Parts: sequence; C-alpha cells; structure tokens
Amino acid sequence: MSGLDELKIRLKYQGGNAEGRFQNDKLRTLKKALLYSYQAETIRLKDGREFRCLINEDKLKEDYDNKILSIPYKDICLNKPKIGKTTEGEEIIGIKPGDVFEWVETGTFWIVYLQNLEEDSYFMGDIRRCEEEVEINNHKYHVYIRGPVETTIQWNQKKGDVWNNLNYSLILYITKNEETLDYFHRFKKIEIDGNTWEVKTINPFSGEGIIKVTLGEWYNNPIEKEVEEQEKNKIIEPVDEDSTYIEGPIEVKPYDIYNYYIKNAEGGHWSISSKLAVITTSNQESAQVEILSGRSGSFALVYSIDEKEDITLPIKIKSL
Repeated sequence: MSGLDELKIRLKYQGGNAEGRFQNDKLRTLKKALLYSYQAETIRLKDGREFRCLINEDKLKEDYDNKILSIPYKDICLNKPKIGKTTEGEEIIGIKPGDVFEWVETGTFWIVYLQNLEEDSYFMGDIRRCEEEVEINNHKYHVYIRGPVETTIQWNQKKGDVWNNLNYSLILYITKNEETLDYFHRFKKIEIDGNTWEVKTINPFSGEGIIKVTLGEWYNNPIEKEVEEQEKNKIIEPVDEDSTYIEGPIEVKPYDIYNYYIKNAEGGHWSISSKLAVITTSNQESAQVEILSGRSGSFALVYSIDEKEDITLPIKIKSL
C-alpha cells in the first residue's frame, strides 16, 4: 500500500472531507463529555431504553424550566447486554421533538419541543420540564403547563345579583400523535389535578411533534363525573332480539342526521326528551333524528304505544 493510499484511508476514518471531519470531531468530543462532564446525565426513553446525554442550563423562570439536550444519534444502550466492541453495540436512539423522557438522576420528566437543525453531528434540542400529568383514553401523558396569569376578577351586577366570570387560563404542551389530535377539540373538557378545564384553542402547528392547547377554567361537576364513571364501568348486555327495543346509534356527533328503527313493536309514535335534537321525519316503524347541538350532551329517544310502557333509548352527543 502506498503512502497516498494510507492517507486516504486515514482521512476516510476521520470523516472524509473537511466538513465530515469537523462532524466526527464534534461527535467524539461529545462522547468524551458523556463520560467526564459535570453536565453528563442519564435519560430513560418511553420504551425503557437508557442513554447518556448532556443536559445544559438554559432558562429557569417561575413559569418554565428550559434546558438544552445534547445526545448522539447512535450510542450504547445502558440497560442492554453488551455486544462485542463498543461501536458494534451502538443503536439508533431516535429521539425527536414531541418525545417525553425521564431524567433518571432527578426523577423528572421533560418534553423535547424544539430541535436545533444547524447541529448535524448529534441531536441538540430544547427541552421543557413536565410537572403535570393528564389522562387521555386511559393513557397517561406528561405535559408542560403554564399556570394562570390573570391577576383580576371580572365582576357583574344585575338587579341586585352579583357574580364573577370564570377567567383563569392555562397553556398546555403535549405530544402530537393520532390520539391527542383526535382528542383535543373546542369545548372538550379535561381534568387536571382534580379540576375541570375547557379547551379553547388548539394549535398543532406551534412546533414539530407538539400540540399547544389553550384551556379555560370550567365548573367542577362531581355528579356528572360520577355518572361518566358509572357509564365507563357499566357492562353492556347483548340485546335480546325477541324483545322490544330501538335500533340505532347511542353515540352521535353534533349536527349529523341518524335513522332509528323500532323492533318487535308497531302502532306507536316517536318523541324526544330534549331540544338538543329534533325528529325530522317519522312513521310507525322508523324515525330520522337531526342533532341540533354543537356541544356534548344527552337526550332520550322515546317510542310510545297507547296503554303500554314507553320504549326509551338514551343517546349521548359527542363534542365536536
């Protein structure tokens, strides 16, 4: 092998061209820092894998705690068996904006909400501490929440009655995925730390992998919560096809139109127990129901036969 060929091999090992060598040098410097730096920490990803990284101070305010995460794109997983030489055991970490991880040494959770795209030697991004947890469809999410910033109360007075408006607001950052995109919409109610909040605005474009949600203060209704819990735990028994019942959807969407049919009965008429919906057309066998409400609620569709007990179907309106 000639001296020139040997130099080419060494250059290729170092990264090739000048830019590649710069990138390799920065990555090697980071990996050395993961062993000896005061800012070297351990993170645990959602899938349970653990990796070393750097977490550097950025901004610490009473409303938020921002830090800077630096971590290789590929590295050794700390809680997996060792595989051959060091480089043979490296695997793709895959961290990205929207991911939530646990900072093992402190037991705290952080969400990656911005990536520094100018850094291509390793992943560098801004992270924000998640101090609250919300539950969506029985899945728990660690979220960042900025608390109310309002300092005044708006009072009203009319004919001797005095009251104030609900005016507290929250800002929430949560991971963007199919579940959260489907869950958050206007007027949706969500419980945080035992209190109910109503969704005002949803911004899925505030950053890659993040949904920014504005919440407004809402009323706590323990009776409604108890009913929802009972409905969740209720065992749905199969319909006896020989019995008299109303066939049709029991959960409906605002402003849609649905058809319902009476089974094993005739000679009756249809009615609705609420102004949330209206019967547009009907006969003795079926009824077409239009939902008039844009908010969640419930009503009953009733089929009445003279001198017989009414047949009732409870129907729930889902939010937009």
